[in-house]
Amino acid sequence: MVRTLAVAFILAVASAPAAAAVRFADWAPESIGAVIQAAAAQDGYVMVVITQPDWCPGCIQLDQELLRNPEAEGIAALTADWQVLEVLGYDEPDATFLAEQGLGFLGTPTTLLLRPQAGDTRLGDARQVAAIVGYPDDYEARLRQAAEGYDAVVAAQAVVRERNDVASLEALAQAYLAAGQADPARRVFQSLLLREELTPEQQLDISLRSILQPTQRVENDHARTLAELEAWSTRYPQGLERPDYMYARAWALLATGQLDAAQAYIDAVYTGSDDADTVAQYLYLAFREPTRTLLSAAEARARAAITEFPQQAARFHSAHGRLLRRMGRLEEAEQAFAAAVDTAAPDNPSLGTYQGQLEFVRRELASRGS
Repeated sequence: MVRTLAVAFILAVASAPAAAAVRFADWAPESIGAVIQAAAAQDGYVMVVITQPDWCPGCIQLDQELLRNPEAEGIAALTADWQVLEVLGYDEPDATFLAEQGLGFLGTPTTLLLRPQAGDTRLGDARQVAAIVGYPDDYEARLRQAAEGYDAVVAAQAVVRERNDVASLEALAQAYLAAGQADPARRVFQSLLLREELTPEQQLDISLRSILQPTQRVENDHARTLAELEAWSTRYPQGLERPDYMYARAWALLATGQLDAAQAYIDAVYTGSDDADTVAQYLYLAFREPTRTLLSAAEARARAAITEFPQQAARFHSAHGRLLRRMGRLEEAEQAFAAAVDTAAPDNPSLGTYQGQLEFVRRELASRGS
């Protein structure tokens, strides 16, 4: 099967020795069995980098500073004998591939370190040695520790036995989630919600995350998410205007094919808003959601937002570029990302992200031209 242009290009770039510290495997969904068997035969590791280096700030940093940095000798040596796969977590066909392989993740970037054994047929069958969410400062050290036998869940369990406080339980829940273990994470969240020292705001936040993180993000069970959100909204009506609730409900409606209900809800909570953060969240939803039904209207809204919020023009140029790229309009996306770079102040913390977006789309254009 021929993979999408973006994925094919990423793999081609990643295969060039001068361009990357990490040697990414050349793979396709139908050949993943061979990758698993090769790792199992050597009692070795498969490292799965779930990423979106076309727009995700942490992914761009991880790419530039470590994985594709020719001077990152430590990560190069550590992964030299591993099978390393790069997978676009939210783009097709990779999103379906992850689901079929039984791999869940909290967000991008997520790095999974797996140790397959003989007889494993899916990546999800392999023992998960580590899961690193984001790009923490000790990313390489965590990978090295995991390869040497460190278990983050076991370590978090030990801290709970010692301290048994809100912070240690929260850390244990996150360790389970990072390891793709939704049910144990739910049980920890339930224990957290029984703690008398929680403030009402903490209770609200943890109760919502106990739905969004295990059910929607790790398991991708959007029907269950909707049912749980309905019960949550009845118990916590004060939370209906929380951005994370609004986004999750809209996404779940779209993901379950309830397009009319989704559009009605989106119109009610997003359309016509004059709040920059709400508009930005709507544009992010439209860019990421799987049905692509919001793209056209969102592209027009992004163009309007550039002039409507002049102090945040770079932010909305970038949002416009992401939408254009998603629509396949790469030349226009390049112009939008260039405008974001040109408009951003030198001390803008997102400038590196805008530059990474521009670099990525220019590579795509060069690949298409060749």
